[in-house]
Amino acid sequence: MTFSLTSCISVNLFPTEKGLQETVLSGVGARDKLLLVPINGFIGDQTSRGIPFLGGRDDTVTRIRATLRKAAEDPRVRGIVLLIDSAGGSVTASDRVYHLVREFKRKSGIPVMAMIGDMGASGAYYVSVAADEVWTHPTSVVGSIGVVIFNVGITGLMKKIGVEDRTLSSGAEKEMGSPLKPMTDKDRSLFQGLISDLYTQFFDIVSRNRQIAPDILKPLADGRIFTARQALKNHLVDRIGYRDDLIRHLKRLMHVKEFEVIRYREPFLAATGIFGSESPADSPLASAGRLAGMMTKSGPTMLYLWDPGFSGSIK
Repeated sequence: MTFSLTSCISVNLFPTEKGLQETVLSGVGARDKLLLVPINGFIGDQTSRGIPFLGGRDDTVTRIRATLRKAAEDPRVRGIVLLIDSAGGSVTASDRVYHLVREFKRKSGIPVMAMIGDMGASGAYYVSVAADEVWTHPTSVVGSIGVVIFNVGITGLMKKIGVEDRTLSSGAEKEMGSPLKPMTDKDRSLFQGLISDLYTQFFDIVSRNRQIAPDILKPLADGRIFTARQALKNHLVDRIGYRDDLIRHLKRLMHVKEFEVIRYREPFLAATGIFGSESPADSPLASAGRLAGMMTKSGPTMLYLWDPGFSGSIK
């Protein structure tokens, strides 16, 4: 997707690894690089509906794929830290980002750590468990293992304003979840089956990656959130600390004296500051666009999401 600023300037919001510019944050000149990868706000993909200019169709999946590909091509990159500050996102996008991180680790052998900021909930927590270790700030909120379906009905409003639904379909359940139809008990049962299946996938991912027995995880996985201390006590995370603590930990772990700490940004946006210090994927504006699209979507939306209004703040 692109948008035009003038008749001759076009900006691509879906980056490739060749379009990313490296920015050094600290440790200039050190041999070994540590790449910081922000995952902020709503986790979406190209299929996520939204308001295009506001970033509603921004693609977290493509951005993370491009970032990891560029990192894999640089032999000086020795470690990656996912800076997570998100309440989750779409079921599929969360799973795809999780898979990208797992595949990167498998192919490269490079350690990946997750550092949760204000929030690492639902789909964001799903992504975090792909890391070798999950760290949180002392004030982080973590968890919300579960699935939610956003769906609205407008049959009462239609009746009041005299609007008639004339939709034709091939089967009794083809219009299941349509806002133009009342939800039946059968509809609810079918939706609950979908939710249960997606919940089981989430549950199994956490149980396997965090090595928590199902009977121990089950009472924790009812959608609730945890403070950093509660999450640590229940083995949902590995350590509580700050970004500098994590970097020092990685230095000891990898026997590295100093890291050149870097980030990747899109050159045009970094130079112009259109989205401040963030990429369009990380900006609150983008999250607002995706949220607007999600809430105006005509059918049910299945999400690994806790707080849809949370935009994230890690830079």
